[in-house]
Amino acid sequence: MSRTLRVHLKNATADLVHEFRNFGENVYRALRDDYAVSITEIDSSTREFHLREIPRRKVRTVAARVRKLGERYARLDVDVDEINESDNK
Repeated sequence: MSRTLRVHLKNATADLVHEFRNFGENVYRALRDDYAVSITEIDSSTREFHLREIPRRKVRTVAARVRKLGERYARLDVDVDEINESDNK
């Protein structure tokens, strides 16, 4: 069964939206070949987006990769959490 990660901007403000979307685009480029990630969702997001279809055994590794990508963005306070798919709706 696959898992879903929610990438959430904890310190969301209007001046950080563009930077958060840039971060999301980097996540998209890094993970799009292996997992379900929507560039449309990222481009319209102001505080969160999701990574889907992650095998259970890879959830922690993928979350760590996302956090590592986020290190370039010092102004962003990003959380990566596993959620139930029913929580996405």
